Amino acid sequence: MKNKLIGLAAALVAALSLAPISSSQAEATFVMNFGTAAPAGTPWSTQLASIKKRIEAESAQRVKIKLFLGSSLGSEIEMAQDTARGERLQGGGFSTGAMGTALKLPILEMPELPYLFKNTAQADAVLDDVLYEPVSKALATKNIKLYAWAENGWRNFATKTGPIRSPAELAKLKMRAQESATHMDMYSALGVKAVTKPISEVLPALNTGIVDGFDNTPLFSMAAGWMEPVKFYTLSRHIYQPAAVVYTKSYVDKMPPDLQAILLKDAKAESVRGRAGVRKLEGELLETMKSQGKQVVELTEEERKLFRQACKQSTLTKFLGSHPELQPVYGQVKAKLDAMK
Repeated sequence: MKNKLIGLAAALVAALSLAPISSSQAEATFVMNFGTAAPAGTPWSTQLASIKKRIEAESAQRVKIKLFLGSSLGSEIEMAQDTARGERLQGGGFSTGAMGTALKLPILEMPELPYLFKNTAQADAVLDDVLYEPVSKALATKNIKLYAWAENGWRNFATKTGPIRSPAELAKLKMRAQESATHMDMYSALGVKAVTKPISEVLPALNTGIVDGFDNTPLFSMAAGWMEPVKFYTLSRHIYQPAAVVYTKSYVDKMPPDLQAILLKDAKAESVRGRAGVRKLEGELLETMKSQGKQVVELTEEERKLFRQACKQSTLTKFLGSHPELQPVYGQVKAKLDAMK
């Protein structure tokens, strides 16, 4: 018996000596595909590349991230749904409205209510202090883990035929709308005939006359090439659009605690970095538009008031009427905004 045990022990030692190096040493334990609509060379792609670099370095390559930029894996809605499934994608950066539509989570469309915020300080405070936790809980029910806020910025109207200084002038045009009920309700309140188009179809729709204009931020409008067919960019600042960096929850849950901590490290600081990268470019981008022969229209406060009066309350009323369960959260948002007046 003694000799038999010695033999088994020797065999075990030999087997262990021939075992391959653990995956944490030889190759990445976890590979994550990240999708986004963000084009290469933008602050958004830079932020995701920075997150990738940090995670890979701090995990000693136990986590590997592959970035797929510029909607190369589909629309924002398709990619958000893919991230929830965790099969083709395990993370990404998406606008809140797109995720809200894709995952049927209206709380994610709340920040994009027209004229909800007067300035970026209000937007930052509401997102960080009020909405981060309830949005995290809502996303978790869809197998999504919220990491950090990002930013698309302030959306404005871009048009082909003339400057837009009133809702009546906008109502004469056919506008492209993001695939979001909140965005469509806003256009309806402004009397505009809007059509939803995914990002990949906007430029062809502009070039062929299917739509006369769109609304988006200076950075995305320029990066996507959408400014080429239009001549006027009206600074309506009607919607502040956040974005978010998210992961597939079930995929992250499988990781050991040290890797989870690396993925979720310094969420607030990451949000600050992402916002700063977008905001510092706006003035330069508007000057570039002017240099390309585009007319940048700065509305007066009275003109902006006309847009606000036409769509703010009616869109909010419709949103809360359709989603009464969000009344308490909106009450917290309003209280925060009132405290900052």
